[in-house]
Parts: sequence; C-alpha cells; structure tokens
Amino acid sequence: MTPPNLKSYLLNDFCHGFFLRQGGLSSGQFESLNCDLKSLDDKHAVLANREIVANNMGVTSESLITLKQIHSSKVIKIESKLDSNTIEGDGMVTAKKGVVLGILTADCAPILFAEKKASVIGVAHAGWRGAFDSIIENIIRKMTELGAKENHIVAAIGPCIQKENYEVGPEFLERFVRKNSKSKKFFNIDNNQKIWFDLPGFILEKLKLVGVKSTNNLAKCTFSLSNDFFSHRRNKKNSLNDCGRMISTIRL
Repeated sequence: MTPPNLKSYLLNDFCHGFFLRQGGLSSGQFESLNCDLKSLDDKHAVLANREIVANNMGVTSESLITLKQIHSSKVIKIESKLDSNTIEGDGMVTAKKGVVLGILTADCAPILFAEKKASVIGVAHAGWRGAFDSIIENIIRKMTELGAKENHIVAAIGPCIQKENYEVGPEFLERFVRKNSKSKKFFNIDNNQKIWFDLPGFILEKLKLVGVKSTNNLAKCTFSLSNDFFSHRRNKKNSLNDCGRMISTIRL
C-alpha cells in the first residue's frame, strides 16, 4: 500500500513526496508513519516506517538519508550513501542518482528543491531559526556549486504550521525586525495584542530574494490538521512529552 503523500506540480519531473502521518506501523501518539529515529517511538516501528517510504521512492532503506537535525543553517553535500542520523545539519544537496534525501518535520517547513537541467536536488528543514539564519541561502549556494543556476531552481514548501496557529512573543518579533524592518509584514497583531508569525510567507520571500523564481506553497497546516500531520506545538499544548515526525523526500 502506498502511504499517503502530497505532491508539488513544480516537481513533476522528480520522484518526491511530502508524506502524511498515515500509512505506517507506529501507534499511540506516534500513529502511524513516524520516521524520526530520535523519537521515543519503538525503533523497530520507525525503521519499518522508513522502509515503507524508501520502497515508495523506489530504493532500499539504506539509500534514504536523513540528518541529525539541530535547527541550524548547516547544509551537507551528499556525494555517497551515509548512515542516517549521524551527521548534524538541516539541509542537503546532491547530484547523485539513487540517493533519496529526506527531511523530518512536525510544524517546521520542509522545502524540496530541484534544478532539472543540472540534475541537482536539495532539501531543507526550515523552522523559524533556520530560515532566519540563512538555511535557504546556503541550500542555493550549495546547489550552484554542483552546477545549478538560481533562476532554474524550483522550490516547494510542504505542510507546516500556518500563521493562524503560530503565536509568538514580542521578543520574537523584535528579533526579526531588528535584523530587517521589512520583516514586520510577516507578523499580525490581533485585538488582544497576540502576535502571529507567517513562517511560509517569510520563506517565500527568502526564496524570491535569493533568485528562485518558481515556488509552490502547499499551505497545509500541521497544527490544525491532526489526522494528517504530526505537530510539536499541538502535542506540547496537549501535554504530550514527545512527537512523531513526517518525512518529505526527493530523488533524482
């Protein structure tokens, strides 16, 4: 059975998927396609889930690569297969065929990148910190080092927390505005003085500024759509001590 996953029309020439939380073997708060090796979920279930995804991508599980994500702007160039969860970073690029790049999320934005002519792909785990600290710029730079051209790169933003559910504090807003006063447009302050942050909007602007002309935002909210997506913020609100992660993947 094919696990449910979303596609971007911009990536029709590439095998890819933004996988939902359904179609796996995990149970309880990790039900069911949890692919996070760091979670408190049963490791056998997680490995089986990753194998389900790998099979769907047409490879063995050894060819599905994920990083030890640390909310950084570090991007790794993948030139051969490596053991997942052993290298720290939050982005990958490759020109190697047969390797599946995977990114794990549960509110942060998964971004899939591709440049067809140069046969280069990339993935990014873009939470607010990574996006703020140049993960997007670093992905584009690493892709161009492999022969990609900025204006030929396409980028798709997968399911992540949307503005209506992303409440932040005044110090968060201040941090962004202090770096760039124009960032204020990505925040809404309601009548109760609550502040809401538009993460995908901020990412789309970053992509535009680095020369990516073709972008697609799937605009699915991980926080509100509990049947489809894991959400760290929702689990925290419900006093759950851990959270599963969806996986988003692409290969040449």
